Amino acid sequence: MGGARLVRFVAVLVLVLAGLVLVVACSPRGERPSGEGATPAGALAEEGSPRAAPSAGTGGCVAPDLELYAGAGSASERTLLVDGELRTYRLFVPASAEPGRPVPVVFNFHGLGSSAREQELYSQLVPLAEREGFVLVSPQGVGEPARWRVAGISQEDGVEGPDVRFFDRLLEFLADRLCLNPQRVYATGMSNGAFFSSVLACYRPDVVAAAAPVAGVYFPPGGCRGPVPLLAVHGRLDQVVPYGAGLIFGVIPYRGAEAYVAEWAEQNGCRERTVRRLAPHVLELRYEGCAADTALLAIEDGGHTWPGSAEVPRLGPTNQEVSAAELIWEFFERHPRSP
Repeated sequence: MGGARLVRFVAVLVLVLAGLVLVVACSPRGERPSGEGATPAGALAEEGSPRAAPSAGTGGCVAPDLELYAGAGSASERTLLVDGELRTYRLFVPASAEPGRPVPVVFNFHGLGSSAREQELYSQLVPLAEREGFVLVSPQGVGEPARWRVAGISQEDGVEGPDVRFFDRLLEFLADRLCLNPQRVYATGMSNGAFFSSVLACYRPDVVAAAAPVAGVYFPPGGCRGPVPLLAVHGRLDQVVPYGAGLIFGVIPYRGAEAYVAEWAEQNGCRERTVRRLAPHVLELRYEGCAADTALLAIEDGGHTWPGSAEVPRLGPTNQEVSAAELIWEFFERHPRSP
């Protein structure tokens, strides 16, 4: 095994072992709730031919799945077969959704050791989805602890890893059954899920209209395939994924939130950076002259937490001056993808 490959292997091993020890610390709740209810009829689907980049399309607008619309206004747990593996996700369709009327869709990825259900609650995006009329999809990671495999951090599968293919297939599957707006597909997530939402924006700029990673913005090695609007949110007091340059779990190098956002700014064709205060403990670091909007919210009194959400002392302090959910949706609303 070559030196570089050995380093990556050790990093993966340490990440998994550290995750087993710190799973409670990285999850917004001490216990992971089981999925609610049985998998609805028709939710299990065979995998299709892989696509390099999925399209939300209009299939669900022409021939909608009325069973999905019948459950509008409540979240359900569902499954999908991808690459021979049964994957799980939670789906929330707002009560206002109507067959034939395209709506936005937000993918919401949980952190290491957490779950789709926990992220659905912790992110506070369900009531926002109901109010604003967008579909919310909260996928479930794999492994123990549950995680997202991210090129350059936690896996050796390369750019087109199994979790990216899960996203591809899941979006394709839902677009064939729900009337989704193909110009308004968004990605957000917490911690390990933030890494993954960053990766999706990087590798799927022809699909993801904008991304908003919380407590874990990332820029993959080798660069991205095109500009994508990005809003990162990161606490300066984060002891899990450091705000500045440091190590995750004491072994995995992390260049820091400002450094990774600067790489995104370069990718997005930005020029100088401006700084303004949004709240007593919230700074907005925004880049100007960009082909795609790029900004970082530095939460001066925030830990490894989601601003505006419930306090989780073991993850550090939670800023209550702003709502990450509200700011993320405001950012997404301003940035549909050009056809």
